[in-house]
Amino acid sequence: MANNAWWGEFTFSLQQQRCWQFGDRSIILKRDENEWNSWNLETVTENDQAMIVGEPDDDCCMKAAKFGRYLQQNTSDKIQVLPLLADRSVVTRPDTPLTLLAGEKARLYVSTPIWFSAKLLPKGECLLDLPFWRPSDSWFGPSTRVGQICYAKYTAARIQLNNIEKRPHRAITPITVINNHNEALTIERISVPVTLLHLYADQEHQLWTTGISVHRDGHSDNVELHLDKHAPVEANAPVLISNPRVATEQSILIRSISSLFA
Repeated sequence: MANNAWWGEFTFSLQQQRCWQFGDRSIILKRDENEWNSWNLETVTENDQAMIVGEPDDDCCMKAAKFGRYLQQNTSDKIQVLPLLADRSVVTRPDTPLTLLAGEKARLYVSTPIWFSAKLLPKGECLLDLPFWRPSDSWFGPSTRVGQICYAKYTAARIQLNNIEKRPHRAITPITVINNHNEALTIERISVPVTLLHLYADQEHQLWTTGISVHRDGHSDNVELHLDKHAPVEANAPVLISNPRVATEQSILIRSISSLFA
């Protein structure tokens, strides 16, 4: 299976193996009578090859992979594989710093990494929750005491959507910045709160998140972070894939400007 959705419900017979593979990056699952086995073969360099789902070609990669065993009295024959957004905020940056003038607004597009999630059916026990490529850790905030640990797999924030490469292991987030302050806003880095966002897939299986809007008003150092309640208009025939990692009933959050922009 190439260039199609790599997620969904999968049925395993006893001793059956399935492999999710991007080039040399592989995740393999196998069902036994009383346990599930996994092999996680990581690579340093992220690649843009198509995802292939099928039987492993051979066992050479399995010998070099991280091996896991997950015990059950009796394994069921079904698992649910889903893409998930990262479990921390992700820092992104434009190619060059952007200056949004006073009274102006702009819509940016950023690409963030996806995690591979596998749950056992029918109860939904978590089998795997791991990134295809783990971003590096980064501290984001105005000082070493104020801020949070984020992921810093820097990906360019683009003004034009067609400049974002669509890839099956990344999701696109639209960010609208509204600067009603009397001073210009310079954007060098953006902390994207992906743990609060829903994940969608369009009819071509490209992943999208709900959009966010950042409103900067008056003379305050705070901003309003608005979380959309639907898929972005850019996504064609979107279908909800997964809910946010962190549930919140609030659609408007108050944040300090330094917690989002640097």
